[in-house]
Amino acid sequence: MSQKDQGMLTRLLGKYDPVLFYVTALFTLTIVVIGATNPEALGHYANIARNYISNTFGWFFVAVTAIYIFFGFFIGFSKYGKMTLGKDGDKPEFSTTTWIAMLFSCGIGVGYVLWGAAEPMFHFMNTPYDAVGGTKAALPVAIRIASLHWGFHSWMGYSIVGLCIAFPAFRLGRPMTLSTSLHGILGDKVEGHICSKILDTLGAIATVGGLSTALGLGIISLNFGVELIFGVETGIIGKVILMSIVIGIYIISTMTGLQRGMTILSNINIVVAISWCAFILFNGETNILLRLMVNNVGSYLSELIPMTFYTDPLQSSKWITNWSIFYWLLVISWAPFVGGFIARISRGRTIREFILGAVLVPSAFSLVWFTIVGGSAVLAEINQTAPMWEAVSADVGAGIYTLLGSFPLSSFMNVVVFVNMILFLVTSADSASFFVAMLMSKGAYEPKTAMKVVWGVFLGSLAVVLLISGGLQALQAASIVAGAPFGVAMLFMFWSLMKTLRSEAAKEESKQLIRTEYQENIVCPSEAA
Repeated sequence: MSQKDQGMLTRLLGKYDPVLFYVTALFTLTIVVIGATNPEALGHYANIARNYISNTFGWFFVAVTAIYIFFGFFIGFSKYGKMTLGKDGDKPEFSTTTWIAMLFSCGIGVGYVLWGAAEPMFHFMNTPYDAVGGTKAALPVAIRIASLHWGFHSWMGYSIVGLCIAFPAFRLGRPMTLSTSLHGILGDKVEGHICSKILDTLGAIATVGGLSTALGLGIISLNFGVELIFGVETGIIGKVILMSIVIGIYIISTMTGLQRGMTILSNINIVVAISWCAFILFNGETNILLRLMVNNVGSYLSELIPMTFYTDPLQSSKWITNWSIFYWLLVISWAPFVGGFIARISRGRTIREFILGAVLVPSAFSLVWFTIVGGSAVLAEINQTAPMWEAVSADVGAGIYTLLGSFPLSSFMNVVVFVNMILFLVTSADSASFFVAMLMSKGAYEPKTAMKVVWGVFLGSLAVVLLISGGLQALQAASIVAGAPFGVAMLFMFWSLMKTLRSEAAKEESKQLIRTEYQENIVCPSEAA
């Protein structure tokens, strides 16, 4: 590339890391081209890689998940919990309500809408735990499993990676990149170090794979919604059009900036989602659902440790690899961009506030959400008021729409959920492309709009290609293959964070000691008199 062309790109995209940009772009474009020209082969080999990783290294990712849960709670409730993500006196950039709303908008909201009614149905019909599938006894077990997958295990994974980035970035004034998390190990050599390049590249590729999965899953739901609401059958062209609409709205959102577009859409999203969840609660089996909710809290907490370490050593079924291990790998692949985005919006909060707000609050929301939406879906199947199992077996995107079909105002509520999914997809693309753009822009806190748009288009294109290559299985396989290497990197990030925390705590203790000695050696004027 000529110097003139390079200068033009710099003016358009801002200062960027050319190696990271071109390696990640080449990876993305290669997958897009292969998927477009030979979709069957891409889906086939992606599934082979997924099965190998899950079957061979599943135990390792179960262990990593357990490690980050215990490590995160230890950090949050230890003496380090009082330390601030930033300099002394830094105040939060966003209100607590907006901050929490933005947490759900970075890819996770898509999953809540799509899987809220569908996932518990799968666990209800087929569970490895103490219940016979398809019986009433399997109802609380199904809700507990779904809550496990979307509770502490997910949110701590995102949050601890976010903490590894946010603390050195805001406290030490480092760039907002994944490699900044290695400052505790590498010190000032972190910028430009080969390990930093590898980590940023792994994170970017994991983000591409993980977010493409989220976007693709959302398109599955929108695809069903279009056919139901508008009576239009959508094929490949329809999926491309749907993704184009999402990316178009995303471009408008990203041009308004983080403080306006993303903030406004996040607040709208969470209000709409809570509204239709409440609609299901108060127009459904309210009393049963409230009892189930209380039961789920106790069941979830009492079984948390056994379920965390469950690996099915004899591999008596494929359930563990198809569900829990898949979810832990999905969390790891989403952790770079979800964690990175959470880091970006969390300046000025204490570590304890960060853990409480980014882990406990969303996890509590997950328990409520899956109890109401998932519990209603299973009850509809038990009471035969809606063919839930038949619907989700054929198309997971049908789950929430089939459930709403058994409620009053179903046509109106279908539109509400449809719009909610579109907005969640827009904010997902916004947050992920924002994070990738930060990585590419050498940690710039406000990357150029053009850089965000480029990566938003890349991510949307990859999602469509993966859908065409093999639908849901190809999407899941892509996230696992992309995220697996990052699971190893996370362990080094935790080690580095611990070293940074100890160093900063020692500095704080030294300052406090000096202040105390100074105050003790001052003689007050009244005492001198």
